[in-house]
Amino acid sequence: MTNVDDDKDHVGVAFALTFAAGAATCLGASLVFFPSLVKLASHRTLASALGLAAGVMTYVSLVEIFGEADAHFNDSGFSTAKAYLYTTLSFFAGVLIMVVRQA
Repeated sequence: MTNVDDDKDHVGVAFALTFAAGAATCLGASLVFFPSLVKLASHRTLASALGLAAGVMTYVSLVEIFGEADAHFNDSGFSTAKAYLYTTLSFFAGVLIMVVRQA
């Protein structure tokens, strides 16, 4: 268990990081409202930035969901190796289903 007093010490940092992330999002979104700023960025730069953002969000989501699924397989009585194997197979089965549905 964590100490409640230790958690309270990090509340300020958590709020600051959340505020910084929100401010960065607002700043990035506001650029599309100013045509002169849109002209400064090339299509290649904007596409690269969007691709990077999508990759980061996909990675973060995958890591969170993958760990959670692995823990649930472990809690269900599977060994660590089998839980990891079933989690990996489930992930790729989901990818395959998405690809087939798009075709």
